Amino acid sequence: MGYQKLFSQGQIGSLCLKNRGIMMPMATDLADHDGVVTQRQIKYYQERAKGGVAMIIQEYTGVDDVDSIPSIHNLRAARDYHISALEELVDAVHLYDCKIIAQLHHGGATSNPDFTGRKNIAPSAIPIAEGRPVPREMTLEDIKRVQNKFIAAAIRCKKAGYDGVELHGAHGYLIAQFFSKYYNRRQDQYGGSVENRARFLTEIIYGIRRELGNYPILVRMCGDEMTDEEGFLSLSEGLEIARELEIAGIDAIDISNGSARNGDANCEPFSYTPGWKKHVARAYKMALGIPVIATNTIKNPDFAEKLLSEEVCDFVGLGRSQLADPFFMNKAHQGKSEDIRQCIGCLYCRERVLRDAMPIRCTVNARTAREIEIPQLCKNGNGKAVAVIGGGPAGMEAALVLAKRGFSVTLFEKRKQLGGMLNVADKPPFKENITRLRKTMELQLKKLGVKINLGCAGTVEEISSISPAGVVIACGAKPVIPPLSGIDGKNVYLAEDVVAGQKVVPPGRVAVVGTGLTGLETASMLGKAGNKVLLVEMADDIGPGIYSAIRNDELSRVLSYDPAIYAGHRLLSIEEQGILVENVTDHQLQLLEVDSVVLALGVKPDVKFVRGLLAQMTTCEIRVVGDARRGGRIGDAIRDGFEAGATLQNDN
Repeated sequence: MGYQKLFSQGQIGSLCLKNRGIMMPMATDLADHDGVVTQRQIKYYQERAKGGVAMIIQEYTGVDDVDSIPSIHNLRAARDYHISALEELVDAVHLYDCKIIAQLHHGGATSNPDFTGRKNIAPSAIPIAEGRPVPREMTLEDIKRVQNKFIAAAIRCKKAGYDGVELHGAHGYLIAQFFSKYYNRRQDQYGGSVENRARFLTEIIYGIRRELGNYPILVRMCGDEMTDEEGFLSLSEGLEIARELEIAGIDAIDISNGSARNGDANCEPFSYTPGWKKHVARAYKMALGIPVIATNTIKNPDFAEKLLSEEVCDFVGLGRSQLADPFFMNKAHQGKSEDIRQCIGCLYCRERVLRDAMPIRCTVNARTAREIEIPQLCKNGNGKAVAVIGGGPAGMEAALVLAKRGFSVTLFEKRKQLGGMLNVADKPPFKENITRLRKTMELQLKKLGVKINLGCAGTVEEISSISPAGVVIACGAKPVIPPLSGIDGKNVYLAEDVVAGQKVVPPGRVAVVGTGLTGLETASMLGKAGNKVLLVEMADDIGPGIYSAIRNDELSRVLSYDPAIYAGHRLLSIEEQGILVENVTDHQLQLLEVDSVVLALGVKPDVKFVRGLLAQMTTCEIRVVGDARRGGRIGDAIRDGFEAGATLQNDN
């Protein structure tokens, strides 16, 4: 069997784990408004337990619903009425020989006063970030009260059947605030020295031991806060605190990185190389005698095995890989690693929860956090023929799901390669993850016996020849080209063509019109090629709508080429000397001298093609998905394809 390290048994305190894969805690926002576990949340966790991990460390679970409510749907163990539903979750996970740990959390200065109606509390009156509320410095009575809430929550978790607890001392939350010289400026026994700054937590550990005996206790902390500001934890200071925690008797340490000021070191965008922070975890493994769990942007089992073989850690922390494919571990164990759908690092999961305050979802897995809606695919295809028109992400996903349901699927793709816009999206730097997604989907189509007709647009005659019971139209969309003077000039290019390399690099000074993700990536590629770039955007700032972590990552490359930026400007026409733009605020006109123009204005459905098929294919069920229905992102396309595939011709 491959992956001998990954599938070897491990020990954490009194817990014997069947392998070395542990699902990391990730906020889901799936609890109800009182912090009670929901059935949707139970099914979400059960799916991951079913997928083969040895242990799940549950998302941050509040110990205090008076001074700490970071989000409306924050899971909690703060009251006795939380216990019953927590037990349901535990029982659902235990069905699949999977351990589960409750991660106990207090937000401190990161809490939301709008939800609590109170001023935040913290070690010192230091806001978590610029512009955030200034908290109230905790009194000694506050400290004792909150410590007791951690202990009481641990007691509830043991009563609910959890296999242990993890105390959340990472990412700028209350325990981490006590660790920090920046946030903790106290002059009493809870501030100053390493021993004092760790005291808030060590006293909680002693309190849990006093009440629960040999009950497994883990601690999550940032091994290196990687924040270039005085007072934030360095690797050496983190190791000092970890030694104090080991002396206090914890059973394992869970190493993350970053801080409230540097979330990318914890949950990084696609441009970061897997393993870039493994030196941190290795330092803790070398310094401590307790097991080390660590995340390291692990997207496949080969890399997980490598980290274990290099003794970077004792257990590999699987985070977003469990969102992308809950059966990561089982597929690896069965020798089917090529079937694992890997995370593409787009941060859609983080965007949903942290920016939009919405339940977690995943770009590449439409079932994530929706397992309760479609518990399993109805295998009712019975060999009936269905047609899928278009081999982009929506079409491939629809074909995959239909084939799994037992339909005889024929996929028509007008190009000579599957992938659609994935074959454009994977061309900018650091987009290898998207290439891998396309290859994985294509491999699965072939394994499932989908008939793939490349170079076939899917005409009515071609579709009719198989007498389909249903048709999924996933023919994609066309680039938006506004009806402006000069728009058809030889010096005008489409961003998709430039990115995909289907045309020569536009010469000279280039205006990129539209600064969504495609526009920014185009500008970066042009800058690298030596062009002087102008960015033209109607919105107030470039990169509108892009999640901040991805936007900042892209801008770090784009801005290095010193582009001229014209935010708040509308393109009016393309002239011989350049482009005419209008300031959307004061309506002033300006002629910008450029040699070439690249349009990155998004896409719109090919309405004529879709309407033609709908008018002629009247004897079977038809679904229109992806960009053929409305322009969107990869995740929108995959979700559309999944839903159509799961429900087409579903008589149950």
